Amino acid sequence: MLPWLASWFPTLGGVTPRILAAAVIAFVSMLAVMPPLIRWLRAKKLGESGAKGDGATVVDAMREGKKGTPTMGGLGLVGCITLATLLCCDLNEARPWLLLGGLLGFAALGFFDDRVKLFKGAQGISSTTKLIGQIALALGCGYGLWMVGQHDAATLLPGNAPAGMPEGFYRKDLGNVEYTVRLAIDQLTFPLVPVEYAIGLGWLLVPWVAFVTMSCANGVNFTDGMDGLAGGTVFIAALAFVIIAYLVSRVDTADHLQALYVSGGQEIAVFCAAIAGACLGFLWFNCAPAAVFMGDTGSQALGAALGLVAVATKQEFLIILVGAVFVAEAGSVLIQKLVFKATKHRASGGYRVFLCAPLHHHFQYLGWPESKIVVRFWIIAACCALLALATLKLR
Repeated sequence: MLPWLASWFPTLGGVTPRILAAAVIAFVSMLAVMPPLIRWLRAKKLGESGAKGDGATVVDAMREGKKGTPTMGGLGLVGCITLATLLCCDLNEARPWLLLGGLLGFAALGFFDDRVKLFKGAQGISSTTKLIGQIALALGCGYGLWMVGQHDAATLLPGNAPAGMPEGFYRKDLGNVEYTVRLAIDQLTFPLVPVEYAIGLGWLLVPWVAFVTMSCANGVNFTDGMDGLAGGTVFIAALAFVIIAYLVSRVDTADHLQALYVSGGQEIAVFCAAIAGACLGFLWFNCAPAAVFMGDTGSQALGAALGLVAVATKQEFLIILVGAVFVAEAGSVLIQKLVFKATKHRASGGYRVFLCAPLHHHFQYLGWPESKIVVRFWIIAACCALLALATLKLR
């Protein structure tokens, strides 16, 4: 809507107003949508089932205290992000549709998992079924992103390729200055390494996108275990990617930072602002003691969206810093399982590296209050996001 209104009010068409508008619309709509959604979830008895009885006594005690709290609040998150994106993004660009497709697809998969957990057992759908669904969705997103890159190459490079420069470089005038940047197509870039050393993946971009998207989806899913933990860390990561996406969408800043130029990257920034605004609105209801949880409906959708944003901006390795908490949470689960399986034949049984996984439960077993764990994880997430932004100039 804002790009359409810009034909009458030109200032509304700028990137900065649209970024701010997306954040505000998502935030305000969350404040309006969540109270009736929470009442509806309570009426339908769509609440946490309590202790799982899997031997994690401390975690079970926490879950029992939250029994009955409505879950699937991710429905509101996804809906408000979608609304803000449709209102504020230029829908003639392909990237907003691709990002929304990934968000909604993983939200649907998470919703199905949440439904099974509530009505057929606390474990949800089988890991195989979930994995197959994630692979199918992620590969579809990867193919879409590959097609977007091919389209950009076919429409932007002819007539704008500078003489004497390697294939893939793009020349554009901005004001009275001519900039020469490398156009983002299917490359893989590395932190601290100049853009000319980016590797062209070709069709391998599709499985690479799938891997990053699934990793992020599961990382955020593992993080969603305490009041405000996932919502706050996703809010911080989304803010960081608003800045990153805006910087790589301009030829002058891309040239200055020696980063790949992402045509249409400003729409990714608007999408990230919508995520940030929605997460901030969700924290209003999810802060301790939580009135609602996002469930897999929200955590898988938000994680997949962040993964897609990372590869769409060609800064996928920065997600390791921007999403350091998610990486640590997923890594703790992986390490715990691998070490336990490798040592399970010992006479004393399998060895556990952590008192409990994911990582936030380890600190819970150490006696840390839940609020202290959440706030400290937020602080770590913010510091890592700032460090990630600082690395953009170190090439």
